[in-house]
Amino acid sequence: MRGYEMGFFDNKTVTLFNRSFNAETEEEKYYTTLLEGVDLVETKGANVSKSGMDSADAVKLYIDFANLGKTLKPYLSPKAWDVLPEEEKQNYITFHPTEDFFVKGDRTDVELPEESAYEWMHENFDDVYKVTTIDKYEDILPHFEVGGV
Repeated sequence: MRGYEMGFFDNKTVTLFNRSFNAETEEEKYYTTLLEGVDLVETKGANVSKSGMDSADAVKLYIDFANLGKTLKPYLSPKAWDVLPEEEKQNYITFHPTEDFFVKGDRTDVELPEESAYEWMHENFDDVYKVTTIDKYEDILPHFEVGGV
């Protein structure tokens, strides 16, 4: 008999969009990464009933470090990612509150507009969430918890 294995219900897929903004040229660019084997917990119903607001969607994205390694892109903190040369940013991922967003499902084929990409995605697709918080746990069950709205 196998023992109990602690873990997430990591059977979902999300697409992460990392935003890079060049202040000199005012150019906005997004780098996409498909994250498979993650857990996405959506709490719309609870938030709507508590707050009374229709737009009270909130999610927690749980990413096990082991599954993150399958993306073949190492994680960097937002500040470390921001100072990378533009051509290197596609080789790493980060979770930058208020800058990055993620979408439920595989949306790697979407061509984003040159401006206001998050707003455009939010208007044209369901389950689009702006990164609001990031917590990194390196203890018994190493993982990230990414909050989104």
